[in-house]
Amino acid sequence: MDAASLKAIEKASKDSFFKQRNLIKQVLAGKKVLCPTCNKPIVFSAPNKDKVGAVHCALGCTDIELDMS
Repeated sequence: MDAASLKAIEKASKDSFFKQRNLIKQVLAGKKVLCPTCNKPIVFSAPNKDKVGAVHCALGCTDIELDMS
C-alpha cells in the first residue's frame, strides 16, 4: 500500500467520523433526522442493563452504538 492510498483511506475515515458525529449531535438535540438509506427517522435508544445506547433507524440501516461510560 502506497502513501497516497493510505492518505485516501485516512481522509475517508475522518470524513465518515465527522458525518456520524454530526448525525448523533442532531438526533440528541431533538432534530428530525432521516436515514440516508431508507428515509425512516433516526432515533436514540437509551442504554439499559441489557443494551448499550444507540442511534438507529427502524430498519437498522443506520445503527451507531454509543459508548456512554
